[in-house]
Amino acid sequence: MSFADELKELLPETEGFPTGDGVKLIRGKTLTKTPQWLKAILLVDTGGKEQIRLYGWQLIKGEYKVRQKFNISHGYSAEVAEILMAFYTANA
Repeated sequence: MSFADELKELLPETEGFPTGDGVKLIRGKTLTKTPQWLKAILLVDTGGKEQIRLYGWQLIKGEYKVRQKFNISHGYSAEVAEILMAFYTANA
């Protein structure tokens, strides 16, 4: 399975995340959603550069605000996808 196919399987959602200006969502997966928090792993395009990001948004006055963001550099993206796929497969 190719890296792109692994990401498509791991990140099935293509909308519904408040990424903000200048960041285009490619794919994502909700990790948890509560009345006050939304946490997800996303594949995003930041002006021609694809990145895997972990986000945590807090709902404040009806609007999500980024409270946590972790970028995974492109050099490690394939390794991270492999680890996530192994974890996903073991826990499916």
